[in-house]
Amino acid sequence: MMQPRMYIAIVAIGIMILGGVASADWEPGQDALFYQLPDFTGWDVYSEWGDGPWYHHPVPDADGYGAANDWTATVTEAVRDIHFWGSWKDDHVGTTGDILIQIYSNDSTHYAFDQPDDLLWQRVIHQGEYQGTPYHQSEWQVQGWYDPRYSDSEPWLQYDEENHVGMYQYNIPFIEDPFIQQAGETYWLMISMNFEGCQWGWKTSETVEGNPSLFWDAYYNYYTQGSCPWWQHPEVDWRWVQLHEGGWCQPPGEMLDLAFVITPEPTSLLLLAAGAAMVLRRRKI
Repeated sequence: MMQPRMYIAIVAIGIMILGGVASADWEPGQDALFYQLPDFTGWDVYSEWGDGPWYHHPVPDADGYGAANDWTATVTEAVRDIHFWGSWKDDHVGTTGDILIQIYSNDSTHYAFDQPDDLLWQRVIHQGEYQGTPYHQSEWQVQGWYDPRYSDSEPWLQYDEENHVGMYQYNIPFIEDPFIQQAGETYWLMISMNFEGCQWGWKTSETVEGNPSLFWDAYYNYYTQGSCPWWQHPEVDWRWVQLHEGGWCQPPGEMLDLAFVITPEPTSLLLLAAGAAMVLRRRKI
């Protein structure tokens, strides 16, 4: 028969292991349903939830400016954890608040390019339900800032090629009532952050998988409609636009994707814990 102290120790270790899974950063090589790694010299795309054009024009069904990235499911599985990377403009670190996570179906019939269609699932992730931790910082790997709200005719506002050096990873573990992806289907993940103190952006990835990432943009002629920025005009023609590299006095460059990871429930550790509990129970009997 196992001694009570040993039983307590094993249970405590199991709790610490499972607790570590809930709070730890995702690292390459760990389980994932899909992942795109961050580009250490890439861009951070402005993506704010709250005070944006969707407040006046709620299509999709949200408020704010959102960037979206697609993925194709290889298995039918619950999207239990979501991890992504981002940075602060000018390295002025502010405060993150609630995060709006949305998943859309894919419209493959649009005349221009594939884009989000029907809203399938969404969650508001509150402070305390996610973790943000420093991930990378190097003075030799400067990252750019990309604000798609400005038109290509205003590249000095849209692109800042050498803006910041810090990068952070955000982890949303054990999502309740998660989205169930279906094998073979393509979906779009949209992430919008509430923040204060500076501007926050979603980090671009090393490569483009599937379709390029998108931004909910508008067709608006700055010079004929007045001096107000286009996002202050609810009458503009809203549309999805593809994200691409750029810069001062440069034509649009390669298309971009965004860095994120979706993971399933850590069944291996849960099964391990369950097996250990059964062994302890048998020995006790």
